[in-house]
Amino acid sequence: MPDFKQNPHPKQVYQLTLTIANAPGPFASVEGFMQFDVGTPECLPPPRENGGHLWPTPTETIPFAWTRVSDTQYTGVVYIDGMIDEDYYGHGICRWKLMQARATLKATGAKGETRFVPNIYPEKLVAQQAEITYFAKASYLDDEVTTLDNPVSYGRTDRSKMTHLRDDELFTITLTPKAATP
Repeated sequence: MPDFKQNPHPKQVYQLTLTIANAPGPFASVEGFMQFDVGTPECLPPPRENGGHLWPTPTETIPFAWTRVSDTQYTGVVYIDGMIDEDYYGHGICRWKLMQARATLKATGAKGETRFVPNIYPEKLVAQQAEITYFAKASYLDDEVTTLDNPVSYGRTDRSKMTHLRDDELFTITLTPKAATP
């Protein structure tokens, strides 16, 4: 595998504000990640002659820090151009595309508790449009959920898909982007 390179001087910078509303308790662990995929498959090596296997799309995950503003608000900085476009395989320039920026929140940070994972796509970053994700309060420190090794809740961005839950059974995490200077 080639040594994929992060962009040391990104120019497409966005500040994200993460706002938690109506959660059943605090979050002791808040982490951030940006996922980049190669968006130009023609730059990858051709399929192998003997097996015909295609090369998987290269993916890179870059962590970013969330700065605590209050119990219910954090800020972080993400980049659209976080990876360097380069000829990594000798078949032309591989162009990286930001697939999503996401947060991972846990009530205490303990192993086995539910991770709440809201995300925002690059189209919403560029449009500076907020993304609201709805989560079930019952998943917060739920003993039944912790029987799984690594439980995760991605929530729903469409409230109408959670009609089985009342508003008082939900909390939201909103990611609000704003263009920033490098």
